[in-house]
Amino acid sequence: MKSLAVCFAIVALAGCAPAMTFGSLPKVENVPSLKVGASTASEVRNALGEPRGRGRARFAPDLPEQDVWFYEYTQIDGRKVQLKMLLVFVDKDVYAGHMWFSSGQLVGATK
Repeated sequence: MKSLAVCFAIVALAGCAPAMTFGSLPKVENVPSLKVGASTASEVRNALGEPRGRGRARFAPDLPEQDVWFYEYTQIDGRKVQLKMLLVFVDKDVYAGHMWFSSGQLVGATK
């Protein structure tokens, strides 16, 4: 078992690790169809699909908590990591906005 871990580490360090993906690509092309304060949670789900995760957030002490739906997709090809993340905010079953993140970075690269 220990030798298997060492072999995997050598392959990973050599940049030959197998490609892996996690999650599913967020349907960001459908975000413009959503209207803040008007689209229902059901309409959000129809436009974007089921979220990968859910939670709650409060952006200021005097604001109420909102539901946060999490859509995430990660690709790793041994040398590059690509992350796409969409956070959708839902307040009382009504679409309240979103945040979209996308990045790519070479493994081991520094600025």
